[in-house]
Amino acid sequence: MPKWKAKCCPRCGGDVFLDIDEHSWFDHCLQCGYMRTRSGVVCPECLEEMVFESEGYKCHQCGHAGKMPEHKEVW
Repeated sequence: MPKWKAKCCPRCGGDVFLDIDEHSWFDHCLQCGYMRTRSGVVCPECLEEMVFESEGYKCHQCGHAGKMPEHKEVW
C-alpha cells in the first residue's frame, strides 16, 4: 500500500512517496527524484527505522550512522 510523507526528503525537503516493488520498500521524492531503499533496520539510539544510503546505514531522526547495525525487523 503506497503512502506519502509530506516534506520529508533529506535532499530538498519535498514530498516523499513510499512504495514497495518485488524486491524491497523504497522512498522516492517527487520534487528532486531522490531515491533510497528502506532497510528494516532499527536505530539503536532512538528505535526509528534506519535507511541504507551509499555510505552505510543512517537514522534521519537522530543522525546515528553506522556500517551494519544490529538487524531487527520493523514490521
